[in-house]
This record gives sequence, C-alpha cells and structure tokens, in this order.
Amino acid sequence: MSTSEVREPAVARPVRHPESGRRYSLEELEALAAEGDPWALGKMDEWDLSFSDVYKGSLTDRCPDPGCDQYGEPVTLCYGEDGELLDVDHGGWGHPPAAEIQAKAS
Repeated sequence: MSTSEVREPAVARPVRHPESGRRYSLEELEALAAEGDPWALGKMDEWDLSFSDVYKGSLTDRCPDPGCDQYGEPVTLCYGEDGELLDVDHGGWGHPPAAEIQAKAS
C-alpha cells in the first residue's frame, strides 16, 4: 500500500455564530438552524416547546372552498378586525379564500 498520495484537509466553512446581545427574528433563527448552527437549533427547540401551542390553530372549522383539494377538511378560518375572511389555515399551509366564499362571509 502506497502512502505517496497526500490528502489535503477539507477547508471548513466559517461558522456563523450569533452576535452577542442581538435579538434574532424567527426567520433568522430558522435560516441559521437550516445551516446547522447548534445555537440556533437549540433556540428553535426552545421556541417550539414554549410558544408553538400559541400559534397553532383550532382546526374546528371546515374548508369552505370547493376548489381546494381538502374541501370540507378541518381548518382554522382567520378573520380581520372588520370580520373579513382573510385566510383558510389548514395547519401546515393555507390559502386565501375564494372570491365567492369571501363575499358570503362579509
């Protein structure tokens, strides 16, 4: 076996460490976590444990949009201050209401 081939060590990418004292938005934390930053991964876990239940919908309504693939499935209907239907939230994704549905809600 020959050892004449010398392998160069792989150049490591610089790690993006969080800045001390800076407040990060959820989107920034998600981006850092997606890059594998361990601090951001820990913060995302903390957020999930502490706050995710506040942001989850009740899913007690039914999707009123006949054009939706999940028509009639449980959703959370999101209304504006004026009572206008703004969004149909399916839990992990959502869509704006169809024009005829929004007209009925008003």
